[in-house]
Amino acid sequence: MPVMPQPLEWWRREPGASEPVDIDALDWVRDGSVIDAGCGTGRHLEVLARRGVHGYGVEMTPAAVSLAKAAGVRCVEADVFSHVPPHTVDTVLAIGGNGGMAGTVEELPAFLLRLSSWLNEKGRIVLTSTDWRRLPAGKLNGGDRPPGAYPGNRRMRFLLDDRAGPWFPWLFVDAETLERTCSAVGLRVVDRKEWQGGVVHGALLERSPSA
Repeated sequence: MPVMPQPLEWWRREPGASEPVDIDALDWVRDGSVIDAGCGTGRHLEVLARRGVHGYGVEMTPAAVSLAKAAGVRCVEADVFSHVPPHTVDTVLAIGGNGGMAGTVEELPAFLLRLSSWLNEKGRIVLTSTDWRRLPAGKLNGGDRPPGAYPGNRRMRFLLDDRAGPWFPWLFVDAETLERTCSAVGLRVVDRKEWQGGVVHGALLERSPSA
């Protein structure tokens, strides 16, 4: 059973589908321009567009990019780690658990710096992730980590019916580790949210005054 079943029906825009648990992280985005890192089929951007906030998404999966564009969402097929925006923006999204795109806690500083490089002077990052400490017993599988490795450094793959995708690294970072890492790269946590008893957590980040 997956650690966090994904609301595929919602991403496919099926009527009556349940929203992701962290959808209200979008309430942190009030105005300005936005880039959605790992935007999938563009649902977050659709929600923000209805509120008058516009931007575009960055997504590696060709099928997701096609669905986003078919729905009228601006989206580029690109790797978050190499994409260079044409201009800076007010907000960068990494929600839907997309703080995990860092892959490992060792790569988290570089990931945060990449996202912050897309921001204008007063821009902010909206990020959500899974706290490995809060997962129910038996949900965090796998014993192939080296001794002493950060417990949230994991591998994932997507399962759909009887089909399985390739394994890839994914980070389940706890809130305190996220905050320490932010501080080390010149960011600060200015607000927090939690869902599912803290299993899923969100942070609103901005540059530290001294950065």
